Amino acid sequence: MSIKCPKCGSTKIVPVGQYDKFVYYGFGGTAVLGIAGFFVSGLFILMPAWFLMCLIFYRKNPLAACDDCNHSWNPRKPKA
Repeated sequence: MSIKCPKCGSTKIVPVGQYDKFVYYGFGGTAVLGIAGFFVSGLFILMPAWFLMCLIFYRKNPLAACDDCNHSWNPRKPKA
């Protein structure tokens, strides 16, 4: 049984990453750790780990998008 688009009913579904969250948390958190690293020297070590964790989250939790109608949704979110 394949996933169907809730808008048009098509079965042409592709995974789409959550790019805006990746940029917001990945680069934003890295910038905060970089600035805070000037005051607490140990925080520079956490910057690559933070960025890689955000990258893993970006790859592991994709959204679903329909190729026919370009509608995207979260397939893990329960329907209301």
